Amino acid sequence: MKRLLIVEDNQDIQALLRAVLEPDYQLTAATNGAQALPLLKQQSFDLMILDLMLPGVSGESILKTLRQTSNLPVLVLTAIRDKEHIAAVLNAGANDYLTKPFDIDELVARVRVQLRTQHTHATQALNVEGIVLDPQTHTVKVDGQLIELSRKEFELLALLMQNPHQVFAKEDIYQAIWHEPYLDAENTLNVHLSHLRSKLNIGKKQYVTSVWGIGVRLV
Repeated sequence: MKRLLIVEDNQDIQALLRAVLEPDYQLTAATNGAQALPLLKQQSFDLMILDLMLPGVSGESILKTLRQTSNLPVLVLTAIRDKEHIAAVLNAGANDYLTKPFDIDELVARVRVQLRTQHTHATQALNVEGIVLDPQTHTVKVDGQLIELSRKEFELLALLMQNPHQVFAKEDIYQAIWHEPYLDAENTLNVHLSHLRSKLNIGKKQYVTSVWGIGVRLV
């Protein structure tokens, strides 16, 4: 069952979303950014429904933080009808939006579209700098040569390939792959990164590099 995160502070709207979506999806709810951000780091979701006008951390800030490490589909709910503002939110990484009050049937349809699109993207092969990663066959080739990766190494490489040249903090990588707080996990991540570098280094090119004091990227 697909997992949805609903970030909405209006209890009536949250109850409505639960009534409509809960029969078909596993739902987790948050009423503000302080609740939502840890959930995004610690758990895995297939879609987030995000209200923009939240107490404390705004929906825009949640979206900005999310897009630093994740391509999770985001459907924005907003009472703001200004076209420039909506365009800015879409440009910041939202996948779709609905203005309040919204039609329930349209909401359900848009949720299905985003989940269907996500499935299509998740099964498409990635090709970056001679590395080809195929999620359907769970295979990786470097310059045409097949290499064997563990499940975590595969997920780690997929994350980096989905965001080539982007620098990831190690804490964000760990939480995105292991779905738990970073804490004292630096050694675990370093071991996986070392193994991944070694396996990718067929042509003596350094694909995974460290940026001192910042994190790791795929180049």
